Amino acid sequence: MSLFEVNVGPKEADWIGTTNEVIQGAVDQVAAAGGGVVRILPGTYAMYDSLHLRSNVTVRGSGSETVLWKPPSVRSKVLYSNGYGLYSVSVAEPDKFPIGCGVHITDDRAVGFYDTVATVTWMDGNELGLSQALNHDIGGLANGTVTSVYPIISGRAVENVIVESLVVDGNAASNAYLHGCRGGGIFLLRTDRLQIKDVRVQHYNGDGISFQQCVDTLIERCCCTGNTGSGLHPGSGSVGFAFRGTSCLDNGKDGIYYYCLRVSYSLCEDCVIEGNGQDGLSIGHRDTDVVIRRNHIASNSRHGIYIREDQDGLSGQRTWVEANVFRDNCRLAGDGDICFASEVDDFHIVRNEFHPVGRGGSNKTAIHLQQAPRGMVIHDNLIENGELLNAVDPSVRERILRHDCNSSNASGLHRIPLEAVRHLNKVTDRSLP
Repeated sequence: MSLFEVNVGPKEADWIGTTNEVIQGAVDQVAAAGGGVVRILPGTYAMYDSLHLRSNVTVRGSGSETVLWKPPSVRSKVLYSNGYGLYSVSVAEPDKFPIGCGVHITDDRAVGFYDTVATVTWMDGNELGLSQALNHDIGGLANGTVTSVYPIISGRAVENVIVESLVVDGNAASNAYLHGCRGGGIFLLRTDRLQIKDVRVQHYNGDGISFQQCVDTLIERCCCTGNTGSGLHPGSGSVGFAFRGTSCLDNGKDGIYYYCLRVSYSLCEDCVIEGNGQDGLSIGHRDTDVVIRRNHIASNSRHGIYIREDQDGLSGQRTWVEANVFRDNCRLAGDGDICFASEVDDFHIVRNEFHPVGRGGSNKTAIHLQQAPRGMVIHDNLIENGELLNAVDPSVRERILRHDCNSSNASGLHRIPLEAVRHLNKVTDRSLP
């Protein structure tokens, strides 16, 4: 067999075993050879640390027969004060964390990106060595903790990677929660041209797939289900991503936290977003150039699409919502299949079907405007047994409903301009993946 394609499996493989260490060894071997394919044969693999992706390497499972499983987490209190930038942390019970174990480090002052996720690299008394420097001062007096939670698959600063045909099982009932700024069943940070195809992410105590500060991400024919956070979490300035033929089902928060902050030039099409604990899709601050089309958005606890409150009025600019089916959203709360808590500009809602049966079986509003838009087109939508539009200002309602839709191209589908990724210190000139 060529050096550029190796197998991992319980037996009769180039790399034999059923832990993350074996898969990682194969991935590192192929990366060192310049790239290629790692095939993971059928089996359940215990992931005591993340599978760390490498540039130019494809990780290909055997469909539903390849399961990457998260063992139960353990936790210890932090000792002393551990300063920002250190590659170590002192803990009360170091024996809980063998060398090679993944850990999450936080305290009451460190939240979001100030937390640290790393691998234990050495041990000396109560001190654990870390593969990543601490992103914040961590102290015992601030209730610091070290917990063995981490992404099951992690990609940091890699490019040209494919992950396909496998199952990621987070074993949520036996694991502590990890937020989407540092984790997820799959977590990506500052990656370029990464594809995830035919992957099922289930039961992770956090988000299913989270990617931050990434360019050119494709998620296709995947399923994020039963995760306690959101199904998909694109965030922190990510540019040029596409969700195609993917399902976000029965997650604890939003189906797609769509988007987190300053994400742009994205496409969500032919997806099923159903039964999630908050909104189907959520759009926030400086999230622009969005196309949402041909999706089935149903039975979510709150809105189908929610444009979050934004004091600067910069949410959801240049957004195109077309040919989606909305059904039976607002099951527990909310005022409409699409709800605007912020001003928007150049927002098009065209050729959608609304079946707005909400909580208690009562008919609901399809589109609810808490804030008057600066520019909106609503055209050629079908509404069944409900009100199409409810606006705080009746004159706004009449102006919008009389506006004809003359646009021929969906907003955001043109090539990504060079300036779109300057905030990430990157360069691009290409279309959506």
